[in-house]
Amino acid sequence: MTQWAFSGSFDHSLDGKGRVIIPASFREALGENFTITINPTKTAVAIYPKEIWDGQLERLSHINPMDRVGLKYERYLMSVSFSGNSMDAQGRVLIPAKLRAKLGLTRDIVFVGLNNYIEIWDAAVYAKMEEETEDEFDDLVDYVYENYPS
Repeated sequence: MTQWAFSGSFDHSLDGKGRVIIPASFREALGENFTITINPTKTAVAIYPKEIWDGQLERLSHINPMDRVGLKYERYLMSVSFSGNSMDAQGRVLIPAKLRAKLGLTRDIVFVGLNNYIEIWDAAVYAKMEEETEDEFDDLVDYVYENYPS
């Protein structure tokens, strides 16, 4: 999975049609076929390369059709997931109106590389979250090293 290694943050803008230019440093790794959905914490748009999204679909394929809780999750996730996306010649992609509305995306957005996928945050929401994260960064470092040893 380290072949993707999306990292960095980039300020961008949505145009009037809900399109955005994918940062140049993300384009090649994203590939020609990707899925646009909601991130796991329902705070931002997530864009997954096809290979990573295929892994998510594999996990969902194991949900028992009689498992109401599992199906509820799968139903919601699939209803906010848009597969088969590609960039136009200018490197733009349309963020579906359903996701823009659910997440309150305004004109100003921030792309964030999250290792094997990309997030798109509303700029004001991201700024607040980033400030809170900086305030608790020492505790976060301890948490990660305790719970995810190498």
